[in-house]
Amino acid sequence: MKNAFILIKSYFVRNRLAALLSVVSGVALCFLIYLMGGFVKDASLSKNGIGVIDYDNSILSADFKSYLADELDYELIEHDSYDYLTELLIDKSISSIIEIPEGFYDTFASGKDGNIIATYTDDFENAAFLEAYINSYLSGIRMLSVGATGEQNTFNTLLTEYKEMNTSIFKAKAYELDIEKFSQKEGFRNTIGFFLQIIFALGMIISFVIIDDRISGIYNRITITPVKPVQYIAGISVFGFILSMIMCAIYCGFIEVVGIDIGFPIYKLFLLMMLLSFFIICFVVDASLLIMSKSGVLSLIMGYSTLGAILGGAYFPIDFAPESFQSMAKVLPQFWFMDTVRKLLDNPLADVTYNVVILCLFSILAFLIGAVLFSQNYKNR
Repeated sequence: MKNAFILIKSYFVRNRLAALLSVVSGVALCFLIYLMGGFVKDASLSKNGIGVIDYDNSILSADFKSYLADELDYELIEHDSYDYLTELLIDKSISSIIEIPEGFYDTFASGKDGNIIATYTDDFENAAFLEAYINSYLSGIRMLSVGATGEQNTFNTLLTEYKEMNTSIFKAKAYELDIEKFSQKEGFRNTIGFFLQIIFALGMIISFVIIDDRISGIYNRITITPVKPVQYIAGISVFGFILSMIMCAIYCGFIEVVGIDIGFPIYKLFLLMMLLSFFIICFVVDASLLIMSKSGVLSLIMGYSTLGAILGGAYFPIDFAPESFQSMAKVLPQFWFMDTVRKLLDNPLADVTYNVVILCLFSILAFLIGAVLFSQNYKNR
C-alpha cells in the first residue's frame, strides 16, 4: 500500500495543472446548470409566433392584430414579403401565416362577409386553436356588420363600442408550474450529458500520464521495482479518482448549497457519479496500456465517450432509437448510468439496485483488465 501512496503523491506533484482542471470542470458544470436551465425556461415561456401580412392597413385590421397580440398573447411578425414569412414557416420559427386581404374593412363596413387567409404546415394543434380564434373574431365582426346595415359610420360606432366593452378572454392554467424550479431541474437533466463528456476528458489526463511514463522510461523503471501490478494500477486509478471526486464534489455541493431540486437526494447522485468515474479511470488506464501513442488513445477515448453518451441516452431518450441501438446501448456503462438518473428523476424511491450492480461489475472488470495488462508487461521485462 505504501508504494501506491508514493505513486499517488508523485502524480500530484508532477501534474498540478490536472487538479486545477478538475476544479474548473466542476465550476463549468455548475454554470451549465443555469445556462441549460435558462435555455429551457426561455423556450417554455416563449410566445407562439405568427407571420402577418396586412394588405388592408385599416382600423379593423389593426383591431384584429390587437386581438391576436393582446388578447391571445401571440407574437406577431409583420412583413410585406410572403416569401420571407414562408421561409420562417418552413424553419418553424412561426406556426402560421395570416393574410389580411385588401378591402377587409370595406367589405364588413358595407354589410358584406369577409375572410382572413391562414397558411399552416404540420402544426395541427396550434392551427386548430388559431382557426377557432379567427372564426370567433369574424363572427363578432359579422354581427356588427349586420347591425350597421351597410352604414360605414354606424359600423365604426359599433366597432368602437365593441372595443370599449373590453370583453377579454379568460385564460386559466391547466396546472401551476414553478418555472424557476422547473428550469433548475431541466438544467440539471441536460447537464448530465456534459458530465459524461467532461469526465472522459479528465480521464485522458491519466492516459497521457501513463504514455509519458512510457516515453520517459519511468514506466520501465517501475516494472523492475518492487511495485506490484495492482499497486501501480491502484496508484494511477486513485489519482484519477481524486480528480473526478474534486469535480463531482464541487458540482454536487453547488446543487446542495444553492438548493436546486433535482428530484432525489444529492448523495445518490454523488455516489453514482463516483461509481461511473471509477469505471472511466480504469477504462482509460486499460486503453493507455494497450495503445502506445497519445493520438491513438485520444481517438479511442473520445470515440467511446461520444458513442456512449449518444447511445446511453444523454442527449435524447434511447426509447426513440431503433431496437438494435437499444440492445447495443445495454453493453455500455453510460446507458446504465443514464437509466439510473432517469429513474431517480421520475421516482426518487425507485429501486436502482440492479443498475448499480451492473455498473460495479463494469468497474471491477475494467480494473482487473488493467492489472492483467500491467502484469503481462511486468513479466516481459
